[in-house]
Amino acid sequence: MRFAAIALVLAGFIAGCGGSSGASQEDKDKAIAAAKFIYAGKAKDALSAGPCLSEGIPGLSDWVVDIAHDPRQAVDDQPANQCQSFRDGETHHFVELTPDGQLIRAQ
Repeated sequence: MRFAAIALVLAGFIAGCGGSSGASQEDKDKAIAAAKFIYAGKAKDALSAGPCLSEGIPGLSDWVVDIAHDPRQAVDDQPANQCQSFRDGETHHFVELTPDGQLIRAQ
């Protein structure tokens, strides 16, 4: 139920925006805002269960949300520590946040 509510809010927030092969600045900004929203919904959960916070963002299907070390470490670049859909080529863009929810990068 909680996930459904979050998905509805996100869908409304980024309505009219679909996944695309090229990331516009508008998509990047929306993905960052959505990633922070997803993070806020999961901040009480243990983030140690896995580095991938979300395999997709509603309305921005080509984006994932990942957690990485701050500062980044070599382990963050290992495929096993990245979102499965990104590794498999199903998604092509990501928002990377620190365990504290701060933006590292979005591309």
